[in-house]
Amino acid sequence: MLIRPIKMKDLVKIRELEILCIKEYFEKDLKNKWDELPKEWKDNLGASNSRSFTAYMEGGLSFVAAEDDEIFGFIFAQMVHHVYNTENLLWVENMGVHPYYRRNGIGYKLLRTVIEEGRKQGAAVAHSAIQPDNVISIMLHKKAGFFMDRREVALLDMNDLNKKKT
Repeated sequence: MLIRPIKMKDLVKIRELEILCIKEYFEKDLKNKWDELPKEWKDNLGASNSRSFTAYMEGGLSFVAAEDDEIFGFIFAQMVHHVYNTENLLWVENMGVHPYYRRNGIGYKLLRTVIEEGRKQGAAVAHSAIQPDNVISIMLHKKAGFFMDRREVALLDMNDLNKKKT
């Protein structure tokens, strides 16, 4: 299995895998109502959506675990400049491994690859988006050397500001 940068030819397979992972993660909360969610909302989920994929590909910090034309895992990351008093911060947006191939070190290899490439590109710090109840992801990140504090991030959808004015 090869860890390599994502390519445009990978888009459909990565998208399928990312949506599979997202559905699996939110299964409890959605109570099997995935099909009832608005198509526009589902189309914009994840880093492999049509608006984001090219930017991640061109940034050179997003990878797949692949063999021939099969995609077993992915990681999407980008360099963010001048944030948290850091000039170059590696932001890991999303990662996933096909359920059948988990617990074989694929996620760890993807994470280590993006960390090494981020370091080569000048990153001083890496941040990763992890849900506080995702114990497996937390353990993986700790294994890779990440420090976990109980910090939470507040999110504001700037596109909805006009709808929320009071």
